[in-house]
Amino acid sequence: MGNIIWNEESIRKELARLDEKTELNGADLRITFNNTSELGSYSPLYGYFTFSKHFFSNPKWPVEEALDVIRHEYAHYMDHMLYGLHGPRQSHGITWKYCCRCVGAIPVRCNSGIRAKYYQEKHSQETELSERFDAYRTGDCIKHPRFGIGTIEAITGESINRRITVNFPDVGKKELNLEWVEKNCKKQAA
Repeated sequence: MGNIIWNEESIRKELARLDEKTELNGADLRITFNNTSELGSYSPLYGYFTFSKHFFSNPKWPVEEALDVIRHEYAHYMDHMLYGLHGPRQSHGITWKYCCRCVGAIPVRCNSGIRAKYYQEKHSQETELSERFDAYRTGDCIKHPRFGIGTIEAITGESINRRITVNFPDVGKKELNLEWVEKNCKKQAA
C-alpha cells in the first residue's frame, strides 16, 4: 500500500466498506476535519466523525495508520449503535474492543509512532524495489541458476507484485516472481 492524502470521499469509501460488514450506516454520517493533534473522534451525541487535517492531509503518513484510525472511530460508532452510550472511562472498554476486532482496527487507545515509522520504512523499501523492477523489460535476458539464459516474454502485476514469463530454450516457458528473480538471477546482455 502506498501513501495517500485522505479526503472526505476516500474516508467515506472506507466507512461504506465497513457498513457492508456491519449492516450499519456510518458512511451516511457527517465527516469533519480539524487542526487538533487528536487523530480522530466519533461524537455519539451529534452523530459525526472528526479527523485530523494534520495527519490525514500528510502524504507521508502511512495508509495503514489512516485506515486504523478510521476503523478505530468506526468501532466507537458501532459500539454506540449496538450497546448505547458509555461513560468516558468505558469508551475503550470491552464492547469497543469487540467492535474493533469486527472491523479490523487494532484495539488500542493510542496511535503508535513506532508502527507508523515501520510502515514508512516498509513503503520506502517497496518503492525502491519497485523502481528496480521498472528496469526489466520484455526482450531482456536473464540467467537463471538452474534453467540457464532465457528471454523475458511478459511482465504482469504492478509495484512489487510482478511476475515475468521467461522462455528458456532448453526447458520452455517459466513464470517467475520478479522479486525472486532480482535476488537469484542475473540480467544478461541481449
